Amino acid sequence: MPERSLAELEAMVGTSRTVVDGFRVEAGKVAEFARAIGCESPVYYDEDAANAAGLEGIPAPTTFLRTSVFPRYRREGADRDPVFDLGFDAAREVHGEHAFEFERSIYVGETLTGTATLVDVYEREGTDGTMTLAVQELEYATESGEPVATEEMTVIELPERDTTEGDS
Repeated sequence: MPERSLAELEAMVGTSRTVVDGFRVEAGKVAEFARAIGCESPVYYDEDAANAAGLEGIPAPTTFLRTSVFPRYRREGADRDPVFDLGFDAAREVHGEHAFEFERSIYVGETLTGTATLVDVYEREGTDGTMTLAVQELEYATESGEPVATEEMTVIELPERDTTEGDS
């Protein structure tokens, strides 16, 4: 069970807060990220190639948005979990489902803000006991307020394991 009770977590559902502020989509970071995930398409490295492909500029790869919660972009005072402090034990926390929905491509030169909402919290029985799951949504918008993408992620706290029995 997390540090917070299920009732405390459920009371947080619907809470929103800005967790990403001034996230500038930089050409060098897009190229570095594209190389790291094996994207060889020239559209991620060269504006002329991107324009020739019918794009408005160099696009960011789909999962590039995850870098927005790296310490460099976190708001001052953000804790270990840049979205919501759920009170989960870091040693038992795992990443669950993750999805992105785009209104349009995100391009180099844009600056984004991300607003997170805790959309659901629930428990589910697993083989080793009760797991706590939290569904968080992160909506990204441009400086002018234009929505560009929504990221939904599930964070799971696994049950405590009984360590009194020795492994044989």
